[in-house]
Amino acid sequence: MRYCALQELQPAMVLGRAIYGFRGDLLLARGKELDHYFISRLGELGFPGVYVEEAGFEEVDPPEIIDGSLRASTEVLLDECLETLTKIAPSSQQFSGSLSESLNSHPELKKAIPIGKVRNTVKQIVQELLDQFATQLPCLLLKAQSRYQVQHAMDSMLVATLLGINFRFIYRELHQLALATLLHDVGKTALATENEPNIGPDHPKYKEHPTVGGLLVLHSGDDFYTECAAIQQHHEKQDGSGFPYGLKSEGKSPVKGRAYSTGSIYRLAEIVSVADMYDVLTSGTYQPPLSPEQAIEQLINRTPSEFNPHVVKMLASVIQILPVGCQVRIKKSSDSHLRYSRGVISKVNPNSPHKADLILTHDP
Repeated sequence: MRYCALQELQPAMVLGRAIYGFRGDLLLARGKELDHYFISRLGELGFPGVYVEEAGFEEVDPPEIIDGSLRASTEVLLDECLETLTKIAPSSQQFSGSLSESLNSHPELKKAIPIGKVRNTVKQIVQELLDQFATQLPCLLLKAQSRYQVQHAMDSMLVATLLGINFRFIYRELHQLALATLLHDVGKTALATENEPNIGPDHPKYKEHPTVGGLLVLHSGDDFYTECAAIQQHHEKQDGSGFPYGLKSEGKSPVKGRAYSTGSIYRLAEIVSVADMYDVLTSGTYQPPLSPEQAIEQLINRTPSEFNPHVVKMLASVIQILPVGCQVRIKKSSDSHLRYSRGVISKVNPNSPHKADLILTHDP
């Protein structure tokens, strides 16, 4: 199969990956023949493209980083959580006291996140990644803009967990990192209004969302101080120009045992920050989407002022810049006949990312 952008889809093309709906229900099964209606529907949902099965590309099989049903059930759980917060948020926003007082005045906020279910689901995902010995992300993270908030949380979590695995975090740390990343933006939903359900950087309360999100998780159960810190600090920058506290960091590797000092960024938050920004850049939330390589390049350019250099360096080894199934153009080659040809990536090269195997589709 190969990845095909939405504008390139044609009737009679065969879907290579199942498409799930808003509630995790199956919309289109793998092997379904597309028609004008389904192509239009994909556009309405905000899919930038899909994988299609095509003669000549049988050997191309982009791996799924986790089981599709586990991903779908996790997204449903998170979506239900956000829906509950959306219903509660208007009444809690009328309170003018501190955030802690607001939580005490609205005990229903403490029950908005089914933290036990979320934690159990996160443990399943972490265990599946460990069972697969997963250390890299060789596929595209495709999103429907209609479900962006949920899918952004999910994909950021996968990237962050792979980073944690490569930093050799223990089980407990991986669970904490994964849960914090999955819930890192719940504060946005709690602060959202009916007129602006998805608050962005221009929203007057945008800079409050890490604090609110951290408190929601902290008060949803016992012993979530680590996750709270990671959530509340995921928008802090290495040079102290971030928010909400203006913390700084010495740029040390976020390995276990790194001593914590008052006024510095918590090491798990530095990983959440990089995973979050990578997914934002490749999703095209606030600007046209970047390729994996372009996103990593931008993160490198914003290091060490904004991001921990050790985390960004590890991201460059976790992300496959030439994902399986994607079309590429050969810009440089020792064989002049291949220069400016195009092809589809059939297999990644973990040791040399720029030298993946590909099936040629177009001559110069």
